[in-house]
Amino acid sequence: MQDPTDVFEAERSSIRRVAYRMLGTPDDADDVVQEVWLRWKDLDHGAIDNAAAWLTTVATRISIDRATSARARREVYVGPWIPEPITITDVRVDEANNDPAASVVGAESLELGLLRILETLQPVERAVFLLHDVFGYPFAQIASTVDRSQPATRQIAKRARERVRAGRPRVDTEPSDVESLAEAFFLAVVDGDIDALMSLLTEDVVHISDGGAERHAARRPVLGPAKVARLLVNLTRRDLQPDDEMHWVRVNGQVGLYIVRRGEPFLLTLIGWRDTAAAEILAILNPRKLAHLHARWLEARAAP
Repeated sequence: MQDPTDVFEAERSSIRRVAYRMLGTPDDADDVVQEVWLRWKDLDHGAIDNAAAWLTTVATRISIDRATSARARREVYVGPWIPEPITITDVRVDEANNDPAASVVGAESLELGLLRILETLQPVERAVFLLHDVFGYPFAQIASTVDRSQPATRQIAKRARERVRAGRPRVDTEPSDVESLAEAFFLAVVDGDIDALMSLLTEDVVHISDGGAERHAARRPVLGPAKVARLLVNLTRRDLQPDDEMHWVRVNGQVGLYIVRRGEPFLLTLIGWRDTAAAEILAILNPRKLAHLHARWLEARAAP
């Protein structure tokens, strides 16, 4: 029989991918991995027919329980809550070394805009959507995992899929020339060129800021090209300092701008695109989230 530790290690990354997409923070995902391991190591492994299925089921059920309590915490969060990024590299890093967590199932399922919408689903809906639409598990296994009948599980998947589409209809996959578009976008912001900036925004563009309780940020989404353009230009004029470092990064598969101030993280901005216009702009200012991200960024830059 294969060593149980080896079996678990072979599935560790899969468990973490499910848990992160369920919970939206790397730390919570790591906690799920640890809890699954504690249950696995003391198990009678001879009684398990399919170790991978058992581990996925346990990870999903733990994540559902944790998502239920997290939902209550986020109802009292100050301002909008954006999931905490898990991967970050410089944009011009060789694609072979870029965003390994995204490469397994595709970057789209890691994008913060999608994860933010998944937060609006009930935990069981989120689990069913992820297991079927993202990871491709069969309904028979998913039904057993969430303790529902197969017909009920299919209905849950259909309902979740419709809610995801309704919640994020504005964003497509990134255009092939996303880097040049992003450069033009941020150049217009820094130059204060309202007209040029508005030409790069969709009519239904939304800007969402996550500052938590510690950083000042818009407490509600800002909608429409005129309001979003003025907000971005005014914030840049007020907050940007001459010695701020600007770095093009790829975060959870998306190109964005990362601002570092005197060696410390200050702001991360990511753009969701429709065709060649920005349709969704996410800004993370929450110091705790940025501190975790900054540590990952430094590690990525130091890697050979």
